[in-house]
Amino acid sequence: MKKRWILFVTLMLILLTACAGAQELRVDFYDMGKADAMLITTPSGKRILIDTGTNKGGKALVSRFEKEDIETIDVMIITHYDKDSKQHDQFVEALDESGAASNPMKIGSQTAFDTGDGVSVHITAAHQNFYGRDEENDFSLAVRLTYGDTKFLFAGDAEDPRQRELLEEGDVSCDVLKVPYHGRLVNASERFLKAASPKIAFIPDSAEDPASPVVIGILEEIGAKVYRAKDGSIAVVSDGKDVKVL
Repeated sequence: MKKRWILFVTLMLILLTACAGAQELRVDFYDMGKADAMLITTPSGKRILIDTGTNKGGKALVSRFEKEDIETIDVMIITHYDKDSKQHDQFVEALDESGAASNPMKIGSQTAFDTGDGVSVHITAAHQNFYGRDEENDFSLAVRLTYGDTKFLFAGDAEDPRQRELLEEGDVSCDVLKVPYHGRLVNASERFLKAASPKIAFIPDSAEDPASPVVIGILEEIGAKVYRAKDGSIAVVSDGKDVKVL
C-alpha cells in the first residue's frame, strides 16, 4: 500500500510539474476598425507585430503598448501598404533613426524563420507583378504561424486573385484565421474559407463597413467561432494542442 501511495504521489508531482511548465502562445487581435494589427507573443516572450492599423490607429496602438510596458518589438511584418507609400517612407526613416533595427527585408517570394521556442513563421508573397487597376490588396503577404499542433493564418487583405494563389500554394487549413479583405465577399471566398476551416475567425471590419453576411454565414456553417473588430479586440492563446479565446 505504501509503495502504491509513493507511486501515486510521484505521478502527481510529474503531472503538476508538467502543467506548471506548460507554455502558451498568445495572439492579440486589436480593434482597428477596417484595418489590421495583431501582436503575437511567443512562449519565451518574443513579440511579432503584424500590421499597425491606420495612422490614427497606429498612434492608439503605441499608447496601448506604453500602458502595457511593451517597449520592444522583435519582428514587425507589414503585409501590404495599400496606397500607403508615405507611411512606407516614414517606416524606413524611423528604422534608420532608431539605430536599433536591422535593415528592412522585402519578401520577394517566401521566407521562414523559427523563434527558438517552438514557434515557426512562414511568409509568402504575391505570385504576380500586376493584378489590375486596384491591385494593392492582392500584393498582401500571407503569414502562416505554427505552434505545436496549432496553426494560425494571417491572410492580409487578399482579394480574389490572391486568395486563389493561397489555395494554389497548398494547405491553408488553420485553427485561427485572420479573415482576408475585411470579410468582404469575393468569388473565391467559399472555397478559401472552407479550405481554411478555422475554429476561430477574426474579421477586421467596422460598423461603417461591416463584413459580408455571406462570409459570416460560411464561417458559421463550418463551425468557426466568429469575432469581429467592430465588437472589440480579442486575445487567442494556444498551448500547442488547442486554441481558445481569453
